[in-house]
Amino acid sequence: MARAPKVFTWSDGFHRYTVAATSRAKALAAWETDRDLFKEGVAAEAPDSPDAKAALAAPGAVIRRAEGGLTAAVDKLPKPKPKKTDVAAEAKRKQALAEAEAALEAAETEQRDAEADLEQRRRALEEEALTLERSWTARRAKLTKTVEGLRSR
Repeated sequence: MARAPKVFTWSDGFHRYTVAATSRAKALAAWETDRDLFKEGVAAEAPDSPDAKAALAAPGAVIRRAEGGLTAAVDKLPKPKPKKTDVAAEAKRKQALAEAEAALEAAETEQRDAEADLEQRRRALEEEALTLERSWTARRAKLTKTVEGLRSR
């Protein structure tokens, strides 16, 4: 007389594998593993497993069910608590933000004015340098002409 099959199950964290077999060795063979999952404590006999009826209906066939995974792990995380808004603190923060934005705008305007003033002074210096260069060129030409005239006598 054949022995009645027992239900064995193990999980890799993503799927649960259930099989009905007459022995642990036959369950390991059905799972196609070289490791002794029972010795490692990963596999166990589970007669009341959710897939026990399906496994007993088809002994030797592996029933594979999606389990856990990243979605389940994320779902188990505690939900973030909504922040309590303190009306006075929020008004104070908004006031500080408005003051900081006004200070930034004032600083930007001041910087633009300073850059415009610097550009104006730079142009004035360039004009002065050009005038000085022209004056020097004319003066040098006049003096060179005088020196050459005196040398030729």
